[in-house]
Amino acid sequence: LAVGRISRDPSLALGHRLDYVVLQEECDTPRALVRFVDFGKLSSAFIGPLNPGFCEVAAHLGKNWNKAIFSWMCINYKLDSTIHHNAFARTLPSPMQILLTIMKYFRWAHVGIIASSDDIWMYTAKEAATALRNHGLPVGIVTSVHKGEKGIEDTWNKIKEVNNIKIILLCMHSVLIGGQEQAALLTKALEMGLADGRYIFVPYDTLLYSLPYQNNSFTVFDNNSKLQEAYDAVLTITLESGERTFYDAFREAKESGEIIRDLEATQVSPLFGTIYDAIYFMAMAMDSARRKGVRASGATIAEHTKNFSFPGFSHQVETDSCGKGLDNYVILDTDGRGNQLFPTHLLDMSAGSVLPLGRAIHFPNEIPPKPDPSCWFDPDVLCTEG
Repeated sequence: LAVGRISRDPSLALGHRLDYVVLQEECDTPRALVRFVDFGKLSSAFIGPLNPGFCEVAAHLGKNWNKAIFSWMCINYKLDSTIHHNAFARTLPSPMQILLTIMKYFRWAHVGIIASSDDIWMYTAKEAATALRNHGLPVGIVTSVHKGEKGIEDTWNKIKEVNNIKIILLCMHSVLIGGQEQAALLTKALEMGLADGRYIFVPYDTLLYSLPYQNNSFTVFDNNSKLQEAYDAVLTITLESGERTFYDAFREAKESGEIIRDLEATQVSPLFGTIYDAIYFMAMAMDSARRKGVRASGATIAEHTKNFSFPGFSHQVETDSCGKGLDNYVILDTDGRGNQLFPTHLLDMSAGSVLPLGRAIHFPNEIPPKPDPSCWFDPDVLCTEG
């Protein structure tokens, strides 16, 4: 869809005809890296990788091959160094930057991370822990979900042993788009009395796409009062929708005949929109480099991602003078009943500030976790005595 629209876009002068090949990324990280290396000669640029486990190696290879890599999933902050990784560009703000801004706003510093046992999510959890620790924040535990009900119970018992945790980052597919593991994990937390407001559960994957929340009911909550109640302890952070949600944009593309697959919008992961935007993002960078008379190469394309604005799949995509994404994010909350999510705060990326939207967060038992000392968020002050 993106490549077709780019080829018809009169505002873009790329000087090349775009074509794509889907690189089926292996679930196992070493094998995924081998597949990536195989495509080094075939592709002129890369959208990905999906697995944060080999982002740094991919960025080094991209620099060596002089081929740009456009990623939304990579966490490692070292990749933002244009000296060492001049062929790497982010198509979305770093997920860790979003999380840090919100943690600082609420003063929740102590983190626990639970990952699905899939390789991709285990690496996501490890990279997230490293990124948070690099900012001086205490990550008390990084663990993966063990199989079966007993395994999930063991996971929560491990979490309970760690003091002071305020936020639990869930690195797995969101229950809102069909993540069964997250549903089982949250339901077990409720049964064990851990969804009582002592922790805030934050799904990781919703940071990577625009979850359609406006006028949208999530059927996963229907006839499931336990999951409804457990989700009261969850804060969902996602890209702010524009005037149209992902579902609206998908339906429009289907009605216009651009998407011919027989799929309902609700059957498609909103990550579709993120990938679409990443491909368009790359085309905008190619166009920008060409207009400035620069020969297209990995480094020059990755460098020309500054000061542009274009209509993404379901919202406007913008970058600042350094090439950083200015996409806004929202915090979504439920009321512990119903099947809808409501925005409570806006994260304005251009100012790096969190703005209340006039609707208070509904915490279980109406008590938020106690804030941590502000020294955790001040790089010049050492936290002592807890």
